[in-house]
Amino acid sequence: MQNILRFFDRFLTFRQLLWLIPLLLTLHNAEEALTMPGWVMANLAAVRRAIPFGIDIQFSPVQLLASLFVATLVPFIVAIFCIRGEEKSKKVNFLFLLQAIVLLNVFIPHLSWSARNLQYNPGLITAFFINLPFSIYFFHRSYREGRIDKRTLVWIFILAAALYPLVALLLHGSGDMIANILFN
Repeated sequence: MQNILRFFDRFLTFRQLLWLIPLLLTLHNAEEALTMPGWVMANLAAVRRAIPFGIDIQFSPVQLLASLFVATLVPFIVAIFCIRGEEKSKKVNFLFLLQAIVLLNVFIPHLSWSARNLQYNPGLITAFFINLPFSIYFFHRSYREGRIDKRTLVWIFILAAALYPLVALLLHGSGDMIANILFN
């Protein structure tokens, strides 16, 4: 395992590592796009019960795909904004925040849903085999190289946990808006 990590350390510059954030998220979103519309429609009652606070959210295949499109496009925009110029810029913290949200997404909903329901859910494979190990590597390497300190890292995860529900609602709402514009 150490040899693999050393290989990545030598092979990937930090800038390339930052670009992997939207690229790997695209792979995850592709898995979800291939499986989510049918899966959500087949499990709609359970999905609605799992939404906190009794929020009434409507789902359609087009809305789900539009939400995933936005969830893929926005990280590339964030990366373009953050990666230009100095890598130690405070702007890079937006990518740390994005990756912290991706890491939270591994556990809620992917692993928690699968553990509770003993079934696959869209995105589970890439969440577990790509997003989780990449997140661990990314945060460990970033800390080890002094690109983020403990205090900032803690605050980024606190902020990610606070923003995660809002991000999910905004993605859903943007997908709903796009679906309505395209098909109404």
